[in-house]
Amino acid sequence: MLNFSLTVVQQIAILALQLGTIIFAAKFCGDLAKKLKSPSVLGELLAGVIIGPYLLGGISIPLHGLEHGLFGFAQTVQLAGDSIIGDAKIINVTFPAYHSSLYALATIGSILLLFMSGLETDLRMFFRYSLVGTLVGIGGVIFSFLFGASVGVFLLPEATGGNFMHPCSLFLGILCTATSVGITARILSEKKKIDTPEGVTTLAAAVIDDVLGIICLAIVMGLATVPAGGETDWGKIGLISAKCIGFWLLATAVGLLLATKIAKFLKLFKSATVFSTLAFGLALFLAGIFEQQGLAMIIGAYVMGLSLSKTDISFALQRSLHPLYNFLVPVFFVVMGMLVDIRVFADMNVLKIGAIYSLLAILAKIIGCALPALFMNFNMLGALRIGTGMVPRGEVALIIAGIGMTTMYEGKPILGSELFGVAIIMTLVTTIVAPPLLSAVLGLRGKGVRKETKDMSVIHTPYSFHSQILADFVLRQLIDTFSTEGYMLSQLDKESGVMQIRKDELSFAMTVSGTDIIFESNPDEVPFIQATMFEAIVSLHMDLEKLKNIASPAELRQDYFTKNQEFAPENRRRMKNLLARSLQPAAIIMDLQAEDKPEVIDELIDALDKCGVLKDRDACLCEVLQRECVASTCMQNGIALPHARTDAVKFTSIAIGISKKGYDFDSLDGEKTRIFILCLSPMQANAPHIECLAAISSILTDPEKLQKILNASSAKEIRELFIH
Repeated sequence: MLNFSLTVVQQIAILALQLGTIIFAAKFCGDLAKKLKSPSVLGELLAGVIIGPYLLGGISIPLHGLEHGLFGFAQTVQLAGDSIIGDAKIINVTFPAYHSSLYALATIGSILLLFMSGLETDLRMFFRYSLVGTLVGIGGVIFSFLFGASVGVFLLPEATGGNFMHPCSLFLGILCTATSVGITARILSEKKKIDTPEGVTTLAAAVIDDVLGIICLAIVMGLATVPAGGETDWGKIGLISAKCIGFWLLATAVGLLLATKIAKFLKLFKSATVFSTLAFGLALFLAGIFEQQGLAMIIGAYVMGLSLSKTDISFALQRSLHPLYNFLVPVFFVVMGMLVDIRVFADMNVLKIGAIYSLLAILAKIIGCALPALFMNFNMLGALRIGTGMVPRGEVALIIAGIGMTTMYEGKPILGSELFGVAIIMTLVTTIVAPPLLSAVLGLRGKGVRKETKDMSVIHTPYSFHSQILADFVLRQLIDTFSTEGYMLSQLDKESGVMQIRKDELSFAMTVSGTDIIFESNPDEVPFIQATMFEAIVSLHMDLEKLKNIASPAELRQDYFTKNQEFAPENRRRMKNLLARSLQPAAIIMDLQAEDKPEVIDELIDALDKCGVLKDRDACLCEVLQRECVASTCMQNGIALPHARTDAVKFTSIAIGISKKGYDFDSLDGEKTRIFILCLSPMQANAPHIECLAAISSILTDPEKLQKILNASSAKEIRELFIH
């Protein structure tokens, strides 16, 4: 425990200050990294370096308990035993002043990260490409481990004694084996390459790679108990290896066999929030059991996630735990960044070793993964794409580095501050370099396989609709239909519009792209999709018929311009400011030349087009005329208000046309229409379309102002009547 001369309440207060600082720093730096086209994990790691004890966190604050800074150094911490190995000895270590509670939260964040990674694993894809993925993953692990461990043997003889079996050498090897599945999957998704042979093989190999890397980590953690000097006990190593692999395989097999029963038990609690919390509790429980068996806790969390990934609640778990993920996982990465002693980067030897280590890490994945692919129907280009896709290390390497930083060997951390800095350099370089490299090789023309293979197990069933609004209506009805049938839905990627639908063993994807809804499924699931779409559209037809019987648009529009609408002063100012921004004098026509309604609308569209506010003139005209076909916008008192929402306009814009003689435009009172006000707004949710219509109606319900508009002598005078 920490030897703080602080009360429990004071320590909790400091923890609250630390967490608040971490949350804001992680959000700011993570978003900045995304804007720079880099993974947010890099920004969070950098945030930890900046606010950590070696920079801003070490600045003294004139408050009790913060004399060494918010994250400054504290007194000695006593660690009872080792959280992985389980020895009973007492180790004294100097840690930064964020106390054990903060580090405990970070550890829980790493458990949640691996639990979610397991949930995101596509078991069907994993088993389908298990052979080629296994060979590619094994090749990547072997080459990466050998290349990484060689750095410890040949470049760090003072730390490892030139011994390949030294825990330091082994840890450098394990750090090299990791692969960040998330980074690779995001790039493949953006390039529309996930369904290609290279994409599927890369993702399957990345899963195998991480599983093998975690098993190797468990073996090395066991080897760390072997005392230095003398000959290595290979019998003990074999026993440790058999124990680790055996226990992992047994736990995974039992988890997969019992997954459906576990899911049914969890669903008894009805609420997704409740059973998701209980599922994470099971992950924590299994993580603790794995730790007691000499394996890392993150392995247990991954096994639990992997087991539940095949159930129909996996997507509900991901959705419900996402807020907790957004809180705990950034905390973990920021705390990892705090462990980076930036003073080691002033050491040219650290920078040199870090650069060599990074180069070897990149080459190891490309060579180790590409070679097996060349023997599995991939040509040189396809093998290069697979190897490059395996380069990024990301969060998994950080987890392993954090374990090495806090695991003791002969009274000191396996990875000291210098080696931890080397590991961070490798993680940063591989994670930054991988996205542009992978994008470049994916952009090269040519197929990646020698012999064309077509996987008929995946069928795309597309449905096209005439407008975005219609597609949205159908989408909402589909979601209601799937939910009624007991299916679990999860939006995997909001930006790309991908949604997963799952129930028991049935699983397929639905992508919304503009006015298209596309299903991706197995052939035997297509009839169900077609039946669901048919029923959804029939239900929409029935609902629309009911809507027509409730009230007709002709009756509803009688409420327009019948009373003088009064708004609060602040709302009146806001609406007039809106009209001032939307109405330009050049868009006001004092004497319309058109002969009928379509020509009037066309003339007003022309006025807006000359103002440069339209992206597509013809599209705007089409949208307004379609809106008029649904219900006429000719009101009473000589007013017509044609309008529409369309992405063919840049921002909310208004055009006004005045006709001295007037037109017979099917007005509600039978009088001629003399004032035409056209309003166009973009489709996005924040476009003030309805507010603009309300502002116009509030002005035109005033008979005196209406007469002034008809008698106005200039466009400027009309604009002044609207905005003042």
